[in-house]
Amino acid sequence: MIDIRRRLSYITAFFAIWTLLALVLISLSLATALSGGNQPNVRLLFLIQFTRFYTWAGLSPFIYRFVRRFPVEIRPLRWRKLLVHVAALLLFCTIHQTIFALITWQLDPALHTRFASIFDYYLGNFFSGVYLGVLVYALIVFAIQAFLFYQNFRAEEEKKLRVTAQLAKAELHALKMQLQPHFLFNTLHSISSLVLEDPPKANGMIARLGDFLRLTLEHSERQTVTLKEEIEFARCYLEIEQVRFSDRLKIDFNVDPASLTAQVPHLILQPIVENAVQHAIAPHAANGFIKINAKRFGDAIRIEVADSGAGINPDDDSNDGRGVGLTNVRSRLKQLYGSHHKFELTNKSAGGLIVVLEIPFVTDTNESPLTVQ
Repeated sequence: MIDIRRRLSYITAFFAIWTLLALVLISLSLATALSGGNQPNVRLLFLIQFTRFYTWAGLSPFIYRFVRRFPVEIRPLRWRKLLVHVAALLLFCTIHQTIFALITWQLDPALHTRFASIFDYYLGNFFSGVYLGVLVYALIVFAIQAFLFYQNFRAEEEKKLRVTAQLAKAELHALKMQLQPHFLFNTLHSISSLVLEDPPKANGMIARLGDFLRLTLEHSERQTVTLKEEIEFARCYLEIEQVRFSDRLKIDFNVDPASLTAQVPHLILQPIVENAVQHAIAPHAANGFIKINAKRFGDAIRIEVADSGAGINPDDDSNDGRGVGLTNVRSRLKQLYGSHHKFELTNKSAGGLIVVLEIPFVTDTNESPLTVQ
């Protein structure tokens, strides 16, 4: 349906241009005749000029095919193609002048008395017709060349966009795959430390790890999931760590139901909560907490992950939140949303760190987050 409408718009514009050219020449002819004190035959003038330009309109598709086959190249100048176009110009002008002479001979009976035959009329007006035809042919070729250049430009731009999107998806896939060995290394290290100390806890962590990996594999080909699914991933991971830390780790989820359908990057929360466990829970013997809040604000969704740790020391480069996990989060958000996102790490006044993540609220799985860049 869209192609039909586009073709109709092209055809309408095509005939509108030729009609406009005919009206311009009619206006000039009328002005010239009236300024000389003559009274022109307006009806005949309209018929002749519309015949002239609509004949060129009928020849335009053939000229279009010819120009596509032999495009005009100025830099570098191709003499062979230039000579081909000179020959084509003479051919099309001759064809046009022949058709125009036949039609005008039938339209204007006065020509039958002024000229002995149609051949006299044709030969007498051939060179003047070719002179105007050269100008019209040049305009047609110029318009076709401009249209072909525009088509090629659009095709190149679309190709670049496709390549850019493919590269972005490949990079996102690589970033996502980077999370898995990093997460597995840390989790297996935690399990190994419990194997001898507390085998039941180690078994519990292995069971929950199996659940987490199953969920991850089920969504391995997707870049985004619903917030509800992402919360389940985070909950599964935190339950693995809760087996390890028992009462030392308190987990609190506060998620607005209206935000659960939002599409978020797959495994975007896991590195954040993992960072919270490593810096807020593991180094301290006292009890700690991790809170995850999510709420929709207009066209955006805001996710907060707060912990009870020591926060970030601005003077300590080793604890500035630039580890593998959070660096990965930043890179993925930049690839997916460009400047349309927020990712901030802020020390709370009462102690601890709060990580704020804001992204556009998107619910359609067919709508790629890359479109918001």
